[in-house]
Amino acid sequence: MNTRPEIREEDLHAFIDGELDAVERARIESIVEANAYLRDRAARYRADKARLVAIYGGGMSEPLPQAWIDRIETATKPRRWRAQSGGIAALAASLVLVFAGFLAWRVFVHPARDDIVADALAARAGALVPVSVIPAEPKVVAAEAHVMTMALDARVKAPDLSRMGYRLVGINVYSNPTHAFELRYARNGEIFTLYLRRSSGTPRFDQFRQDGLRVCIWQDDVVGMVMAGTMSVDEMQRLASLAYTGLTL
Repeated sequence: MNTRPEIREEDLHAFIDGELDAVERARIESIVEANAYLRDRAARYRADKARLVAIYGGGMSEPLPQAWIDRIETATKPRRWRAQSGGIAALAASLVLVFAGFLAWRVFVHPARDDIVADALAARAGALVPVSVIPAEPKVVAAEAHVMTMALDARVKAPDLSRMGYRLVGINVYSNPTHAFELRYARNGEIFTLYLRRSSGTPRFDQFRQDGLRVCIWQDDVVGMVMAGTMSVDEMQRLASLAYTGLTL
């Protein structure tokens, strides 16, 4: 018997993309939160969306430098047919070079800040000194959610990772090098950290090993999140999805 709630695929995508009105969003959200299959499916769609934005979203809305626009216009002016047969291939190659050059120019002029990973690992290693340490008491953590919401300009809270055996043991608050929060979780003596701060504006999703840790960065245009711990790729993927979906109020 099929026990999955009747939600159209397009409604699920509209929910993830923030295209529903308040009533419909609340209805879909309640169904998704009550169903493990849909929660996992929504998390996977969000991960796919973050990857696509990270790969293809940057720079496409920014104008090309005027010199390159002039070059394209010059290359596309009408010419005698005899010259066009060889010119079409040359034009295609020049456009590829122009676009590649534009990406290189954008990175040079607007370099992305990738130090969020370094900051997160420094915080985990104790190289950064927190301005305060919040105990993992329900009332205190609930109050801290308001502080994080104000600091990050996003409605966030400490995700519940108990489904994977992790419990919140404390929150470290940092003011240097920027306002940030490190949520520390424990399971059988292992520590999993979730570092939060305002996004640099560059969407990014990545997972890799660094300094003996499995590290995952999940950043949209509002919040940057770096997760670190000793675990497998698959376990980090599940933790990252659970953390990302459980982060918002």
